[in-house]
Amino acid sequence: MYDTDRIDSQNSANTRQGGVSPFVPDYEDYINGYPGRGSLKIQISAAYEAFPIKGVEVDVAVVHNGVRYLLYSDTTNSSGIVDNMVLPTRPTDTALNPKTSDSDEAQYLVSLFHPAFKSVIDKVVTVYDRIETILPISLTPANHTMEAN
Repeated sequence: MYDTDRIDSQNSANTRQGGVSPFVPDYEDYINGYPGRGSLKIQISAAYEAFPIKGVEVDVAVVHNGVRYLLYSDTTNSSGIVDNMVLPTRPTDTALNPKTSDSDEAQYLVSLFHPAFKSVIDKVVTVYDRIETILPISLTPANHTMEAN
């Protein structure tokens, strides 16, 4: 049974991205097709990775059968990091088998939002079974001047 309050709150949180809650039967098809598990760590910085950025909203989504599913939505810590995102992947034995190595890898879309920086929309990252994928992204300041307090 699905927690409808959780689904409704996630769907309203997903409005900007147009994603829907992954807690629907169609998402189970995706998980069955990608039974492996890998993890994703995202490191956000500015000035060519010199300064970590705290408070960046990080959304991780997947498109399956033409529907966008928002899987994670989190905010970076003081080190500019969001991690411990466990995602479905192809199993290692399938990826290494010559007969099945042409199958699609598990690809996810990463979007980043912070008021002082230009947004990054749908940066593609591939995640592999039993591997922590680290995605470093350097943000560009927005074209507006910041007022002093």
